[in-house]
Amino acid sequence: MKFDTKDIKARAKQDFEKTWTDTAKLLPEKSAKDYIGGTGMVHPLHMLVQDVRKTFISMGFSEVENPLFVPEEEVYWQYGPEAPVILDRCYYLAGLPRPDIGLGKTEIEKIHAIRQGIKIEKVKELLRGYREGSIEGDNLLEELVSGLDISTAEAAKIIDIFPAFRELKAVSEKTTLRSHMTAAWFPTLAALMDKEEMPVRLFSIGLRFRREQKVDATHLRAHYGASCVIMDPEISLDAGKKVSEKMIERLGFKDIRFALKNATANYYAPGMEYEIFSGNIEVADCGMYSPVALANYGIEYPVFNIGFGLERILMVKKKLSDVRELLYPQFYKTVSFTDKELVEQVAIEKLPATEEGKTLARSIANVARKNATTQSPCKYSAYEGVFLGKNIVVSVVEKEDGTKLLGPAALNNIYVYRGGIYGLPDDMSALKKDLSEVKEKGVKASFGFLEALSNLFAADIERAVTEGRTTGTFSAKMAKTPGEINISVTDAARRFIGAKNQPIALKGPVFMSVEFMLK
Repeated sequence: MKFDTKDIKARAKQDFEKTWTDTAKLLPEKSAKDYIGGTGMVHPLHMLVQDVRKTFISMGFSEVENPLFVPEEEVYWQYGPEAPVILDRCYYLAGLPRPDIGLGKTEIEKIHAIRQGIKIEKVKELLRGYREGSIEGDNLLEELVSGLDISTAEAAKIIDIFPAFRELKAVSEKTTLRSHMTAAWFPTLAALMDKEEMPVRLFSIGLRFRREQKVDATHLRAHYGASCVIMDPEISLDAGKKVSEKMIERLGFKDIRFALKNATANYYAPGMEYEIFSGNIEVADCGMYSPVALANYGIEYPVFNIGFGLERILMVKKKLSDVRELLYPQFYKTVSFTDKELVEQVAIEKLPATEEGKTLARSIANVARKNATTQSPCKYSAYEGVFLGKNIVVSVVEKEDGTKLLGPAALNNIYVYRGGIYGLPDDMSALKKDLSEVKEKGVKASFGFLEALSNLFAADIERAVTEGRTTGTFSAKMAKTPGEINISVTDAARRFIGAKNQPIALKGPVFMSVEFMLK
């Protein structure tokens, strides 16, 4: 079963609950396929995670799960005066406050309009339980269904009555997401100091979250870190560097070199933080924790730490330049399209939400096409009658003298040829470049510029009438991008086209105007 996603989205926008209920019937009841068997694929990052885990374990380190949430004050314990600029990189947790929902006469009438006989006192009780925390937010819908003996759709409509739910704004807490694994080692070591025999040798692998200003080929806001610590009265920087060298070698790197960092992070002791290089490539960072940071946690013994980013190591191993393609190939890896597949990646971006709107779009397109070359000024009625409960007149117009009803590009058709997308007119003689091969051998889309624009104007009129406007004019002039003609091209298609250095030539002088007025 293949869904008509555009239709479903439009219907859901108009009536979510009815569409939610109706579309459940589209799901298959039975399947003859067997979905068990074969061999699946492993994500390369998690293959590396397993290799790193084996390396740590084989060297005598035990695995722990470090805290993911770090109180703001602990960042000050670790970094001292440097903490404010470190916190700039951190994500703070936030939550929605529980609103005090009032039930006035209007709300009670709306509830009874959903279903007569609903007990208002029970509604008040349930909303009070939600506000006080005895009912969790994700359980409120279920509690309304069971407590009021109504359907899920009816419960959702009750929740939608109260604007207070939609107007809630998140309130920040004083807790951050782990931005570096070191932030989580201090509380772990403090908890184990009197419970484990020395030396304590631990490792942990997990996500780190950093509020990068941008996401690009070398920056992500969430990435995996692998880190280990040695806590012991006698652990020294020299001994830790020897462990680090052996560890990096076991991960497949050679020519190990340590370079003292010019600016030491405050959670390390001064002059005791090193970057580790394999050849000219930095692969890890290590050092001795500062006694000041350790003292803030009551940790009484020296601690050596080494940590590295797994994505970086994998990029080095696989000689990749874009970390996004490595971690999220489903979004960033360049895909390949045939021309037939590529034309399916081109669509009308904005569509009317109602059947009346879709009918209006077809009417606008038909009238505009029929009278496209009429000399201006001119005006042609595209629709006259009841539309969304209002009596309206819709016309295609051109008020300027000495032109035509439509601009020369308005009737362009869309073709895909050898990985490029073109908007071409029926009469190719006016084009400076010979693109006849594109038209003769390319794959033609199921719609053209005129259909895209007509749907845009119909959707605009639909919205204007719904908002209570009585007149309006909508126009498209010289289009320089597909979006200005109401055409979308998927991100995957754009990456593919860019990689092949092919054009997306959906532009031109469309010069089309539509006006409406209530009679």
